[in-house]
Amino acid sequence: MNPDGPLIVGGGMAGALLALLLRHHGCPSVTLVESHPLPTEAPPETPSFDARSTALSAGSLRVLEQLGLLAPLLERAASINEVHVSRQGRLGLTRMLAGEHRLPRLGAVVENRWLGYLLVNALYRDDAIEVRAPDGVQAARRVSDGYVMTLNDGGERHTPLLIAADGANSRTRDWLGITARQQDIGHDALIANVAVAEPHQGRAFERFLDDGPMALLPLPDQRMALVWTGPRDQVDAWMAMDDEQALDALHQRMGAAPPALTAIGERHRYPLVLTEACAQAVPFGAVVGNAAHTLHPVAGQGFNLSVRDLAALAEAVGGAAHPGELAHLSQWQQARRADQAWVTRASRQLPEWFRVRQPLFAHSRQLGLLALDLLPGPRRDFARRAMGLQ
Repeated sequence: MNPDGPLIVGGGMAGALLALLLRHHGCPSVTLVESHPLPTEAPPETPSFDARSTALSAGSLRVLEQLGLLAPLLERAASINEVHVSRQGRLGLTRMLAGEHRLPRLGAVVENRWLGYLLVNALYRDDAIEVRAPDGVQAARRVSDGYVMTLNDGGERHTPLLIAADGANSRTRDWLGITARQQDIGHDALIANVAVAEPHQGRAFERFLDDGPMALLPLPDQRMALVWTGPRDQVDAWMAMDDEQALDALHQRMGAAPPALTAIGERHRYPLVLTEACAQAVPFGAVVGNAAHTLHPVAGQGFNLSVRDLAALAEAVGGAAHPGELAHLSQWQQARRADQAWVTRASRQLPEWFRVRQPLFAHSRQLGLLALDLLPGPRRDFARRAMGLQ
């Protein structure tokens, strides 16, 4: 049996983007298997007040630009032109500005259903990408030159490179023989959209509270996306508040910097269970997206880190005659190690760092914020790293 091209299990944003990037880098064919139907119809032009969204860094926008997707994405996205970072109850504020980096924007926030539609639409426009959705994989069998996958209908696909993109509880990762560490940190993330009284002007706000970080991110049409993480009992209390109480609590915690909030949409929560695969590459196999790592949502780094992983993987194997060779995959894994370690460490340590209440440490922490604001060099370096530009 001659092997086909790479086979990706999981048709979410990570899997769909990887399929497009593999083709962009010269892969002759790709198969994508997803258990749920994929969105093939454009969402309504009027945005949903309760829609979920994703913050994309400048580096992620560059990747989408390579695929010709940036212009249509920006039609329904809000640019991030400025980021304010502060600490509740303390002096000290740092600002990150697009102009400092000679960029048109630091990033953009887009509703997931629009980003998903753009990716899926691009998949179906490429005849060399076989999309099997809804479909599933029943079993995987290792052979001498790859894997043979048994699909739900009993048919088989032979692939030289099996890619797990099916989430934090990935069954494909198990088939590859890769284990994962999971840590429930006892906090939940609360997500909602809010309406603002005046235009946000592309400003985003990250506020470190005693009980966890809170972010407000710009959305189109005078809306902002709220992401707050904290202990589960406090999230219980927030979920039980009526809208007026929730808005009052937000105003008290965010301070005077953001625009006044006038309405809050449906609130959602999800537990923060951090996942880290013990490896991301084995012979004829790779692990990406949430199957590889899930992070604390502080600074919105999770999906953006995955985008950098995907772009590097596609570049490493897209034009290779034997994409599943361990030499290619090990080189990719090694090249991504430093960036992954920095982002993982920062996402875990920042919330804890800002929660420490000892006076001396709290004072030095605020001096750190002031130093970032006053010294353009360190601020630029930190921001460019967070944006995936170095």
